[in-house]
Amino acid sequence: MERRINGRRESGLAILLVLVATTAIAEPFVPLKERIERLTASLAQDMALAGYAENTLHLPQTAVAVRNCHSYPYSEGDTNPRSSSMDLLRDLSAGLRQGLLCMAGDGEAGRLHPYHEYQAHRLLTVFESEDSKTFQCVEDDMFAVAVATGPNGASASDPLFRQLKSVTFPAVVIDTFRLGGVLSRRYDDRTYREFFHLAEDQIYEHRNGQPLRPANLHRYQDRAGLLFHEVVHWLGHEHSALYPDMAQLYETCCFGTEYISDPSLEAEHQQTACMILQDDELWSHNYNRYKQMRIWHHKGYDRFKGAMRADYDG
Repeated sequence: MERRINGRRESGLAILLVLVATTAIAEPFVPLKERIERLTASLAQDMALAGYAENTLHLPQTAVAVRNCHSYPYSEGDTNPRSSSMDLLRDLSAGLRQGLLCMAGDGEAGRLHPYHEYQAHRLLTVFESEDSKTFQCVEDDMFAVAVATGPNGASASDPLFRQLKSVTFPAVVIDTFRLGGVLSRRYDDRTYREFFHLAEDQIYEHRNGQPLRPANLHRYQDRAGLLFHEVVHWLGHEHSALYPDMAQLYETCCFGTEYISDPSLEAEHQQTACMILQDDELWSHNYNRYKQMRIWHHKGYDRFKGAMRADYDG
């Protein structure tokens, strides 16, 4: 990446330093790793001060709110609402630390392209701000495990618009039925019979008793990785086949993918994601979206997500 600033040719690294300086909080420059440790320490201290009222756990200093998460993570049995909300915060803190350190080049993947250090600074700035950051849980309310608000708002055509409009940016909505691999109760009987192959007594029990957990529905174990994936969307990164899918690449490189049970296949996909994040040619053209799109396609990176899906166990 190379641009002209005040008539001079500036390298990508120089531009990165300028961007970081203008993005970081208003204080003398703090090294990235130190900012990460500060954030996780602040969250830990704040959790000890958290107050619970009206189905919401409030962190007073970091302005994080966990709303209606009494059933986190898996919508099963009687749970303590405050304790369940604290479980979500512990998952969030673990995910932030692992994901941010990975972006900073201090993870198992080693050093990534400097562009990702800039993204880590941006995400830290969101969490360091005084703006409220909301994590809201629902039960059997959407056919996605989780969805995050973006900085540009949600389109009315978005299938999850109803859930997104119930919160303000920045926020994440988590469906604890989907997180636990629980079959939705919102399908009609024909779908249960023909697609899920349920007998009539199973359909009745599912609708009126304990909901079923079919073997072909995934129970999410790496919740820290999932939450990190979602907060990456707060930076404006969207899922795409034309351009780098940042949330998916970060989750796969920094956490792996639990949908693939074969260790060698899982390691191969994780290594590929990290290699893509290290590609200097791809990320040095980040400010020329057309050229980056051409590189993404030319190098076959656009086929990566499809290759992963082909190896999913369901």
